[in-house]
Amino acid sequence: MLTLLVGALVVALIALGTVLFFQFSGDDGEEQAAQETRPALYKVQDSQDSNMNAVLSSREQDTRPLNEGELFERHNSEISGQSLGFTLRDSDLTEDCSAAVWGEQVEQALADADCTQAGRATYLSEDDVFGVVAVFNLADIEGSRAVAEAMELPEAEEGEEPADPGFVLSPSGEDPLNRLGVGYSAADAIITGHYLVVVWVQPTDSESVDERVSLVTPLVTLANFRNPFFRRIGELGGDAPAGTEEGTGTEEGTGTEEVPGAGDGTGEGAGQETVEDPPPAEGAVEAPAVPGE
Repeated sequence: MLTLLVGALVVALIALGTVLFFQFSGDDGEEQAAQETRPALYKVQDSQDSNMNAVLSSREQDTRPLNEGELFERHNSEISGQSLGFTLRDSDLTEDCSAAVWGEQVEQALADADCTQAGRATYLSEDDVFGVVAVFNLADIEGSRAVAEAMELPEAEEGEEPADPGFVLSPSGEDPLNRLGVGYSAADAIITGHYLVVVWVQPTDSESVDERVSLVTPLVTLANFRNPFFRRIGELGGDAPAGTEEGTGTEEGTGTEEVPGAGDGTGEGAGQETVEDPPPAEGAVEAPAVPGE
């Protein structure tokens, strides 16, 4: 009898060890961690709507914290525009802003700007483009601009690699997000009052940062993630920008993409023309930009 009990105990311990192994190894399909990467192109877009910057200039004026329903439901569960549509897949809202980025410089910039919330979402498109959107709730518009600037890759000294300040972390490292930044991608950091919104997109089949393609259409489309902030303007007694539907819309210039070095004979991409696609006129149909087209 004692032998049988010992044998049963051994079998139970082996079974428990197997379960724990798969739980902690991630072999049971547990979500993979996002990689520390950055876009091939990054631009800071300051809001051209003075009303937005005035009404949402600080948390002293806009005191209500962000919530998941506001950020990820309603219009933001599906975002469309310019003949391109995105569907929300992953979302995360945390008070630990450092968990949403990597890199000491960016983490310090968020701390200096008194970041109290970081929201992130991943979006997939049937048109072979995927993206990540991040929003940071900062003390004021000056902090928003400072964090956006902190994410910029500094110019390299001759013969040296520039120190990477860090960038946004995707809330998921699952396919296709595990390839974000490995292929050719572009990001816009949009100053939205005391909020900083970062939109980052990449073609699904891109495997190299050298596969240059215009990503203006998906950048402009995903920038409509800012819908909740236009609604906040109305709540606080301001007016949404003209020509927007329930606040949806992107100011002129957002999503402008330029190839580094173009037109000045220096840097990577020298001698190539600038890739700059302004948003199409109202009613125009524009196909999403993907490699090979």
